[in-house]
Amino acid sequence: MLSPTWARVVLSSLLLAFLIAVPAAFAHAPVAALDRMVARAYERDIAGRATASMKRDSARVRRAPGGRRESRGAGRGAQNGSRSGARDPRLAEQWPLQGDRPMGIESAWRQTTGGEVIVAVVDTGIDLEHPDLAQNLWVNRGEIPGNGVDDDRNGYVDDVHGYDFISDDGDPADENGHGTHVAGIIAARGGNRIGVAGVAWRARLMALRVLDRQARGNTENVARAIRYAVDHGARVINLSLAGRNGSPELQDAIAYAEARDVVVVVAAGNSGANLARSPTYPAAYPNWNVIGVAATTDRGRLSRISDYGPGADLAAPGEDILSTAADGGYEWRSGTSMAAPHVAGTLVLLAAARPDLRGRALRDALLGGARWGRLQVEVGSLDAAGALRRVIPAERWKKATAASSTRTRPAKSKATKATGARGAKGKGASGTRGKRTAAGRGRR
Repeated sequence: MLSPTWARVVLSSLLLAFLIAVPAAFAHAPVAALDRMVARAYERDIAGRATASMKRDSARVRRAPGGRRESRGAGRGAQNGSRSGARDPRLAEQWPLQGDRPMGIESAWRQTTGGEVIVAVVDTGIDLEHPDLAQNLWVNRGEIPGNGVDDDRNGYVDDVHGYDFISDDGDPADENGHGTHVAGIIAARGGNRIGVAGVAWRARLMALRVLDRQARGNTENVARAIRYAVDHGARVINLSLAGRNGSPELQDAIAYAEARDVVVVVAAGNSGANLARSPTYPAAYPNWNVIGVAATTDRGRLSRISDYGPGADLAAPGEDILSTAADGGYEWRSGTSMAAPHVAGTLVLLAAARPDLRGRALRDALLGGARWGRLQVEVGSLDAAGALRRVIPAERWKKATAASSTRTRPAKSKATKATGARGAKGKGASGTRGKRTAAGRGRR
């Protein structure tokens, strides 16, 4: 039997070990992308939820008959589905980009199709050779490709288009497909007569790989990627991933971005859960620069897989979304992972229209222009035109011409009825409380 003195020593040692181990565990909380393929990936992601670190924001991927991804090339829709002047062969299959009903893109594109605003895609990487993405990749001008030297002395070797925090090298190529799909929603090259169009046609995509080929990772790498993005000029960071636990390191990185006016768009999650009872991170963080995004269907309703409630600020198109695939092709995915990049792309349009505005002003315009409705989100549903009206004077607003009064119907059979939404419990656009200063109520 231990003496009282030795008992105290043993207890003190155990307590010290506990105090060291617990923070260390939370500093590397698991995260995963939240997407599902329409076919077999749907079962895979459901099974992986229990062990995934940070999940891909739920996306199902639809495949062509025989289980193959949709091939490269024009596909079904060879007509222009918008009055913007785009001539991308498969634009007619992208229901969020048809007219103004889904998210106000037709009127928005008459104002701007986006400038060279840097957007960091913190995800599974990007297909760097995809014909619809290669022209829009961010380039680190201080780095010489492939020489094995840290030319700009930023601590990362050969980080020409971004960095791979999984393999710790300068090649953030996508081994999963999720990040490539997300990147295409934000900034597939519009008007190039290839494939699809992104929300912002000329944005600069910074590829930061933090999730492995199973789309799993940890908050330590996500935090490192956020800091890299901020330090290298990103104005918007897209995080189509989530985890049930945050970490001090991740929260510090979010605060680092906040202090430098960088907006962080995050997926709300795909469990169909009320975030008030089952929060996800980083969506649950109260920082003003964090915008949580829920997913809607082509009828403007909340997707059954989407999380909702406090932490989900906006709802955006997220079901059956056609975008770029990692093999140079195209595919459909569904989930809040697909909703978040629609918001990130809209922020690029705002920044391109008003490059003088800082991050908080961009956030305020985005939320202030949201549509009212009955969706269970804090502010409303995404309206790109409504957001741009907040920053473009009425006398400069470009209206539709008579020649643009006809529009082709989307190739999909379902009618698009984007009703827009404002949280049932949200306050008016002038409400100010907590992290929200321009639109909606505070998160807490």
